[in-house]
Amino acid sequence: MAELTAVTRDGGAIASALTLAPVPEASEDRKLHTAVLRSNPTADTLSTLAGQVASGALKVSVTAEFDLERAPEAFAAFGAGTVGKIAITVA
Repeated sequence: MAELTAVTRDGGAIASALTLAPVPEASEDRKLHTAVLRSNPTADTLSTLAGQVASGALKVSVTAEFDLERAPEAFAAFGAGTVGKIAITVA
């Protein structure tokens, strides 16, 4: 979270699903909002989202990409709190 709060302007806010722990970098000038997100994606929902990504209607910013063989590394990066989206590619 320190990376995010460092680039947040005074009066700004961060919304994150990464943690519910107190964040010392938050202050009266910089607010931190956290949430617990749970989902149960269905095949229909995933198909719709995949179609939207393919057509360009939905943009997803991926900051790290791993081949399927490196999936354990991707999960480790996710568990370490990597900022941004992580993708596992299947060829």
